[in-house]
Amino acid sequence: MNILAIDSTGNHTSVATKIGDDLLSVSVKHERKMRPDWEDLLDKISITSEDISSFDLFVFGQGPGSYTSIRSVATFMKALSLTHAKPLMALSNLECIAFEHSLFSPDDTDIHCAIMSDIKTEVYYGFFQLKSGQLTSKASETLMNKDDLRKIVIDNTGEFFIGNAWDDIDSNNINLEISSNAATMIELAISKYSDKNPYKPEDANPIYIKETSYKKINDQ
Repeated sequence: MNILAIDSTGNHTSVATKIGDDLLSVSVKHERKMRPDWEDLLDKISITSEDISSFDLFVFGQGPGSYTSIRSVATFMKALSLTHAKPLMALSNLECIAFEHSLFSPDDTDIHCAIMSDIKTEVYYGFFQLKSGQLTSKASETLMNKDDLRKIVIDNTGEFFIGNAWDDIDSNNINLEISSNAATMIELAISKYSDKNPYKPEDANPIYIKETSYKKINDQ
């Protein structure tokens, strides 16, 4: 299965392709409210507009994260999916982080993920469990303050805490370095894919968790 994935959250965007056994990816940094240049990113991994039709599945990170980038990614990927009549899968950025940790640490069964929102005192949080090689979400992804995040570490000694929101919390089981990325998102998509699901573009939507501050033109 040939897959094209884009992940845009916080201050970076990554693009990855899997064609046969070859996996290529590129990542660029940008301001949280900037819209990445898709054509430039695809060009960096030698993907032209003519190559797009060769992909069997499109994937993108649906959030949580930066509203502007995720909304832009969703719009772009929906357009590709509709234009080329290919399925579109939207995946959680928090689940992507947990999945990458599980690839390198398959014995860690309880994984708490948290990433910073656009407000320093707020974080996006999700809890996942790994059993028999399968990663499952054990609680709805939510927005919480940093004080509640500290309580999670205190109450769950011996479990694992992944993502950049744990930066001021002391624990030997914290990994701040893992972030969501398009390459891992491809591997997650492969693990979740079912040929019984049509993955319609109209069902692949951003997940903001908290109310966005932008307004549609008609609402202004």
